[in-house]
Amino acid sequence: MQKINKKIIIIVLILMILLLFISFSIRLILNNKETELKSVETLYTPQENISQNEVQKEEIQVSSSDWNLILVNKNNKIPEGYNIELQQVEDNHIVDKRIAENLKNMLQDARKQGLDPIICSSYRTNSKQVQLYNNKVREYKRQGYNSQKAEELASFWVAIPGTGEHETGLAVDIVSRKYQILDEEQEKTKEQEWLIENSYKYGFILRYPTEKKALTMINYEPWHYRYVGIENAKYIKENDMCLEEYINYLKEKELNDKTEV
Repeated sequence: MQKINKKIIIIVLILMILLLFISFSIRLILNNKETELKSVETLYTPQENISQNEVQKEEIQVSSSDWNLILVNKNNKIPEGYNIELQQVEDNHIVDKRIAENLKNMLQDARKQGLDPIICSSYRTNSKQVQLYNNKVREYKRQGYNSQKAEELASFWVAIPGTGEHETGLAVDIVSRKYQILDEEQEKTKEQEWLIENSYKYGFILRYPTEKKALTMINYEPWHYRYVGIENAKYIKENDMCLEEYINYLKEKELNDKTEV
């Protein structure tokens, strides 16, 4: 009888140990689950203690005097003694060395999408710009315009020498190999559709949008891309600006910052 009692006691003890072990395991599992849930809540629940400044869009930290933001137009000539180091990119086209890699990457990535963009114009010497401008003036004169009017009309298509972006080495004209005519139909090519949408990722902007002609003083050119740097290009695209508007924005910001100090 005593032996039976001992067996029963042993069995009861074993059962109690098993129950304790099972209970401990369940608690451990539940605790782990609770920790996981809290982690998920931390990831997906808005944090009330985030400051307003962190939520707001971060201010761009650039200067209007940066080399890649040089403003060249009818009212802003290329500075005297402006020098650049040039580098060949493809098909004997040359650009400012500082933009060459980004330009190559942009063209390569476009081609990976099955597109076929080509550069049709890049850096120009002042003498080349003079030649192109004079040719355009003569074209308008042949149409019956006087010299003053011919020069005015020509300047909306070909920059007056000394005021052209191509002379900075920061601008390129890119077209579709299948359609190389420089007219507004260029924007309908797959190449231009891709470039207009993606060029900012490589630091380029469509320099002369059709809706900004009053500010750029150049007719719509859906082939002319200007390097401004990735951060600047992103801001310009997101805020639907042209370069003139962006430079004004930066100068006003810089003036306000000085005033606040």
